Order: sequence, then C-alpha cells, then structure tokens
Amino acid sequence: MRQDSESAGEVPLVSVGVPVYNGEAFLEDAIRSTLAQTLADLELILCDNASSDRTAEICRDYAARDHRVRYFRNPRNLGAAANYNLAFSHARGRYFKWLAHDDRMLPSFLAKTYRVLEDRADAVLCNTVISYIDPAGTQIGLYDTRLTGADSYSPSTRFAWMVLRSHTCVDFFGLIRRDALSGSLLHGSFHGADRALLAQLSLRGRMVQLPAPLLAIREHPNRYTRSQRRSTERAAWHDSARGGHMSFPTWRLYSEYLNMVRREALTLEERSRCYGVLARWWAHNYNTARAAVDLLAVAVPSAPGLAERLKVRLFGAAPGHHLVAERRR
Repeated sequence: MRQDSESAGEVPLVSVGVPVYNGEAFLEDAIRSTLAQTLADLELILCDNASSDRTAEICRDYAARDHRVRYFRNPRNLGAAANYNLAFSHARGRYFKWLAHDDRMLPSFLAKTYRVLEDRADAVLCNTVISYIDPAGTQIGLYDTRLTGADSYSPSTRFAWMVLRSHTCVDFFGLIRRDALSGSLLHGSFHGADRALLAQLSLRGRMVQLPAPLLAIREHPNRYTRSQRRSTERAAWHDSARGGHMSFPTWRLYSEYLNMVRREALTLEERSRCYGVLARWWAHNYNTARAAVDLLAVAVPSAPGLAERLKVRLFGAAPGHHLVAERRR
C-alpha cells in the first residue's frame, strides 16, 4: 500500500531514504534533522515496514505538513533488506542517502557532501567523521573511518582498503551518487551486506571523507548489531521470508566479493590485483574464524554472538563500537 504526499515541480537533487520498523522512539529526530538541512532541494522517503507502534502516525503527520516527505507503508514486514532497497527504488534524486531511523544529520551534512560529489566526478560516495550519541542524544565518541585508501586512483587499492580493514561499515550511510548504486547489490539479505556494497562501490569510484562530524549515529541496546545475536535472528531480520533459515553470511560475503571482482569493469591488471586481495582476505580480521563460526552456527545458533563477545573480552571492541547500557525506566 502506498501513502505519500505528492510533490509538484522538478525532481529533487537529493533523496534521503529512511527505512523504519517500530521506530517511534527516535524517528522524529531523524525526520527533523533531514527537513532542517541547509540544502533544501530534497525529498524524504519514509518506508514503514508494517510498524505496530506510532510510526505510521508520525510519518503521516510529517507527510501532511511538508510536501518533500513521501510516505510508503508495506502491507507486511518484508525484512530490513527489502525495506532498505524499497527506499532506494522510490528515490528520484541525483544523489541518495540512507538514514537509519534512530540517527540524525547536522544541518550542513547534505550541502557539504553534495558539493564534494559535484566537484569530484570520480567520487561515488562522500561521508563525514561520525559522532556517536547515546539514547538521549549526548555525544559519547567520534569515529574516523579513515577513507584515505578508498580515495585512491587504483580500484584494487580502494577494494583492499574496504575489505581487509576492520570497520563498522558506517560509510554505508554516506551520500552516494545514484548512478553508482544503480545495478549494484544495494542492501543484500545477509549479515555483512553493507560491507559488500561498500566494496562494490569502491570498485566503481573513489570515496571521500570530510573531517567534521556531521552525521550522528545513535547507540542503544535495540540496534540490530546489539539485539540480534543468534544466526537465525539475524537471517530473519534481513529477510522475513527466510523464517530464520541459515545463510552462512561470511561465506556469502566472500562469494559476493568474488562475483563483483569478476563482473565489474576493471582492467586485467586491476582484476588480478583484486583477486590477490581476496587471497589475503582469509588471514585478516578473523575471517577464517568467522567462516568456521558460520558452520558451527548450524548446530549452535547462538555461536556468532558468543564468538563476538569472546573476541571483545580478549581483544577489545572493534573501532567504532560504543556500547551503551540501557537506562532504567
């Protein structure tokens, strides 16, 4: 079912897609941060995955107030991956950004990242340093994803930077050139799909990071990476039709890497170098152990969560992870 406010006039310059399910706690903050952007030539696409809380009421209220807001509600929960991709399918702008329903942008985020992409024809994505905030909106830390290597002229260097380093994939929420997303993986239906898309985009163009923290990501106990610990829960979160069936995400991720290296437009030399990167991949970032945990999860669905907690206890949290205790009511 579609419910939206039709905006007359020209196609917007930027589309912001907010996929949401039961997001009443933080959704208005995300909406307000979008409508307050200094770059006003935008549309805000709200994709409601059949929420059962006040999400629909909030979305309809803002769609009635501002013609830039377009509201779409799914008849049933399709899973997060499909909802993310629907947000992009509704977009009409030259540039696109996913915004999680519990995050927010500072007013100049779109204006400054847009200007980079306008000035840099070879760039496909621009993001900023990340400000992590707690449930109340207070800053708890900064995260610099260091996109230096992803701004290289060489596709294989960019690819290695994205697949061999430990990072939280927050650049998935940067401003992206629409043409670069067309025909891409978009949001796959497996754990690590954001990492796969960033790797594919790195083969299609350069990535730029601005030093000012203009995007705030909210840490809270109900975030996907905090609340979905079992392999079956993660599979169902991404794709409700799977019913919790196993997906072997590490193996799927590696398969996607192989496929994109084979299919993307690369010179023979760059393609060979990318295959070399994938040969090294198994020795980086605990990937061999992750692949083994995928197999163990067939018998022990809680294995991924247990393995992650053990890793944090032994080696500390990965860069960009800020754990926030849930406040008592």
